Amino acid sequence: MKPSAAVLAVLVALSFPAVAAEQEETFTIPEVGADYLDGKKLSKLMERSDPKAATNIGWLFARGEGGVKQNFKEAMQWWKFAASRGYTPAMNNVGLLYAEGQGVERDYEEAFKWWMRAAERGNAWGMNAVGDLYETGQGVEKNYELAMNWYREAAREGDGLAQWNVGHLHHEGLGVERSTANALEWYLQSVTSGHAPAFTSVGRMHEDGSAGAADAVEAFAWYTLAAKRYTDEHPADRAENRLAMQKIDATLDDEQRARGEARAAALDQQYPKTVTTKAADDAVI
Repeated sequence: MKPSAAVLAVLVALSFPAVAAEQEETFTIPEVGADYLDGKKLSKLMERSDPKAATNIGWLFARGEGGVKQNFKEAMQWWKFAASRGYTPAMNNVGLLYAEGQGVERDYEEAFKWWMRAAERGNAWGMNAVGDLYETGQGVEKNYELAMNWYREAAREGDGLAQWNVGHLHHEGLGVERSTANALEWYLQSVTSGHAPAFTSVGRMHEDGSAGAADAVEAFAWYTLAAKRYTDEHPADRAENRLAMQKIDATLDDEQRARGEARAAALDQQYPKTVTTKAADDAVI
């Protein structure tokens, strides 16, 4: 694919806004770095068929930003171009279009193929996505052992979601012997990576006693931390944490609540507030 004059005209006038990294099933953000955020420089890069530049153009069409209308089919073409150059974030985005049925018919088997290409090239996001399909049985036969294998591979890359996924499989005894001790260990690794749902999971384990003796004050502290880390990208998880926090708050007296708040403040200094799940050029919003 050669860059069209219309797209390059848009790019010349474009400067990308700053965006924060989050781990969710959303498209890869514009490549970090001045040349990839400045429209004039990006257009020149695209003239040289730069795959990162092509991925950024696809992002514009997928999000309907930068002066172009949302067009998933156009985004698909740019991302397939970048993927043909071996760029794994573009492979992930193509897979996501198939999984979400955006611009194409929903096709989990096709999504699996694209995510596997990225995973086999060491991409943590792709590894997680492959693991998720094996866990849910979408596009492939359900296989918890293979799901665990791929989650572990991504977790080795420091991916917070993958660390949570490994903990979840241990917690539920899926593909491995059930172990709350192992689950807690992995949830805490995910916490260290800043993955917000992991804070909620640790809180639940303290609430129900699976992390040791049931401790409502400790659970309240962890739910408080989670509340500070959820973003608008995670409305369902945020709402679930809010309900859990409200439920346990209703059981506390003033002294217990004060201790919970103090404990939360101490933990807040220990763990990161920013989600860090993969390398910069794999960040997603």
